[in-house]
Amino acid sequence: MTKKDVDEGWAWVVLVASYMNGFLLSGVCYMGGMFQVVLLEHFKQSVGLTAWVTSVYASLMLFAGPLASVITSYFDCRTSVMLGGLLLAGGLAGSSFATSLSSLFVSFGIIAGLGLGLSYTPSIVIVSYYFEKKRTLVTSVALSAAGTGLLIAPLLFRYLLDNYAWQQCMVILAGICVHVTLFGALMFPIHERKDGRVFSKCRKQRPKDLPEDLASSQLLNGAVDNDINHSRITSYETDKYGSIILKDDFEATENGLFTEGNRTSESQLDIFKNVAFVVFCVNQIMVNAACGVFNIHLPAFCESYGTSAQRVSWVLSVNGPANIVSRILLGAFAHASERDVWVLYYGVLLTSGTIFCLMPLFAKTYLTQLIAVILIGTYLGGSYSLPPVLTIECVGLKKLASAFGVTMICAGSGWLVAPPIAGWFVDLTGSYDYSMYLAGVLMFLSVLLGLVVPQLIKSENQYHIQRDHSVVIEDAEKNDEGTEMHTRDGV
Repeated sequence: MTKKDVDEGWAWVVLVASYMNGFLLSGVCYMGGMFQVVLLEHFKQSVGLTAWVTSVYASLMLFAGPLASVITSYFDCRTSVMLGGLLLAGGLAGSSFATSLSSLFVSFGIIAGLGLGLSYTPSIVIVSYYFEKKRTLVTSVALSAAGTGLLIAPLLFRYLLDNYAWQQCMVILAGICVHVTLFGALMFPIHERKDGRVFSKCRKQRPKDLPEDLASSQLLNGAVDNDINHSRITSYETDKYGSIILKDDFEATENGLFTEGNRTSESQLDIFKNVAFVVFCVNQIMVNAACGVFNIHLPAFCESYGTSAQRVSWVLSVNGPANIVSRILLGAFAHASERDVWVLYYGVLLTSGTIFCLMPLFAKTYLTQLIAVILIGTYLGGSYSLPPVLTIECVGLKKLASAFGVTMICAGSGWLVAPPIAGWFVDLTGSYDYSMYLAGVLMFLSVLLGLVVPQLIKSENQYHIQRDHSVVIEDAEKNDEGTEMHTRDGV
């Protein structure tokens, strides 16, 4: 790949590959609820026990996100996507031979779920490397594939179940998911870099002087600047085209040791000292717990009120268009009212929780179930685009990468634990109504807990302002003392 492929050429092939993978992976992930009903009929186990298989499968799409980032950092997006596609296809194919829930837990839940997580995030991230001028637009296009997948997947899976045994369906889906690896093979790494470090004097310079300074910089194994107090080691990356990309700075001390510069001195673990961020993480656990309960138990809930399996697939599929509309509208509202993002976020959560609690009372027919899912998709679907923005509000842009990885793990925890708990409620009561009530209660609790986050952010910001103000005053006093001593010496 060459620089000419940025915003043109092969970049469009990568965009198509990213869209197709987003379409396939989101659809395959969403089939967990329908597969839950099939497993209950085949293995005749409790709802709570069976829910562990589908909850692990769905949660790994979030849990594996940080692992996918590590693979992408050490190798590239292409490697992570292709590896994930192979694991997904292999796990689905292996599930066709499962004779018990325990074996299905490994093949479908862990192996296929891990493949799902390793493939999805890099498939979206790769378009950012290939596009600069149109980056926002193409990222939106790639993300919109999820809505298309949610629309078509339930109908396709229902057709397969009506015409084949569920084991044969697994083999067919495995063959479809092999295409994830094939599309991933098209995602050539446009940025192949070599790590290195350069020596440069720590002096003020204008941006236009930077290339010249880098060109004259000494390598680590070269001579050290005599003025060791003002030396700096700059970590850099060189891509395949010779471009130098600055990374971390290391300053030399008087004793000859090198320490990280101020820009990277703070530990990324400091995010756990941020009370606002910790509370927001708990909020993410509850929100995704509610979503997990709703998505996995919705098909069984609809069938418990007499809706046919064929009609249930249509109930699930209307969530796709509703998600697309929601992401567009919610993104527009969030952009227009930057100061009210928290109000917007908790507003959609509160509305969704209310709908969850009202479903056992009103969503007892096919038509009312369609309306309920459309409303849930419209209000809740676009909320997934807000956590990155809210995470920045909590920890700042500098620590977004590590903080967002933590929020993904928290979200995965909610998806993992809540559906089996809801299943145990169903086992005890014999009704799926209580699973919807549980989803609503979790959503209400997430709102109540999260309402304090903006206030905690204000307190945190006020603390840093006061601390920075004290440091400035202290430095100013030291400078005044130094000036006074210099004046006395001169006299």
